Amino acid sequence: MADTRNSSTAVSNPGATSRSLDRLRHEFMQIWQVLAALALIYLVFFLLSPPFRSLDTLLSIFGQAAILAVLACGTTVVLISGGLDLSVGSIFAVVGVCVGILLAEMELPVWLAVLGGLGIGAALGALNGIVQVATGVPAFIVTLGGLTAYKGVAEILASGRDLSRFPDGFQALGSGYVVPMGIMFAAALLTGLFLTRTRLGIRAFAIGGNEEVARLAGVPVKRSRVCYYMLGGLLAALAAIMEVAKLNFAMPARGQSYELFAIAAVVIGGTSLFGGRGGVGKTLIGMLIMQTITVGLSYMGVGTSYQRIAIGIIIIAAVYWDVWRRSTR
Repeated sequence: MADTRNSSTAVSNPGATSRSLDRLRHEFMQIWQVLAALALIYLVFFLLSPPFRSLDTLLSIFGQAAILAVLACGTTVVLISGGLDLSVGSIFAVVGVCVGILLAEMELPVWLAVLGGLGIGAALGALNGIVQVATGVPAFIVTLGGLTAYKGVAEILASGRDLSRFPDGFQALGSGYVVPMGIMFAAALLTGLFLTRTRLGIRAFAIGGNEEVARLAGVPVKRSRVCYYMLGGLLAALAAIMEVAKLNFAMPARGQSYELFAIAAVVIGGTSLFGGRGGVGKTLIGMLIMQTITVGLSYMGVGTSYQRIAIGIIIIAAVYWDVWRRSTR
């Protein structure tokens, strides 16, 4: 019966079927375009830099991308919903310091410290959403304020504390390549399922595409938006826990500018800054592009300052490309 109804629907509404197929073709082509860009960039550095031609380099790219990719998965959800969160780098710093305190000073079990860190990240993300929907202040301003305020909180909490030398069980979350990459792929898979298989996740595309239409259709826009910011904070917290475990110390300076790397990777991957379109799979590819460029330039002896200039140019180019695509649709 289900097949008959679906067939009848398709026959009675061929326009909708055609639009769905067009969207699928568009997504498929976009994924291949981003993959082709990644392959081309990797090939260029492979040819220009002999030290780049090793398995260790490739694993290093994936390892460095893992932490920021987890952070970027949350940013993807927020951007698809038409929001913007500039505070995730500072949430990252707060969670790192808090987890360090829970482990080094309070000596809590690893699992409890990790849950505490995830809870703090989710709470700070939700706070961003609550303030934004309650006041109507643009998300850019609210999260810009959060970026500064949360960074100050991290500095106050870390003042005079030695947050290092954590238990081996905790360090395992960030050591090597296998575990961080496993966490990255798991986070991307779960976020992708959330966006495509849950009612709340699917609503993000509707809200980002046209918030007023979504509201008129009965979508609880404000409540949903708070949830998206909460998820962004949760994944920022997970990324912070991975980095603290990898470095075996926590400090408030970590996370600086991470929000820009996340936004750049998301936009390079094809998620629109204007909302309503995107996906976490392409975000992973976008982050790999970012890290390939960073590692490749390092192997070629390009200084950090010039790398930042290159990343800035990439961000501008990615946003321009997004604007151009929207104008030609």
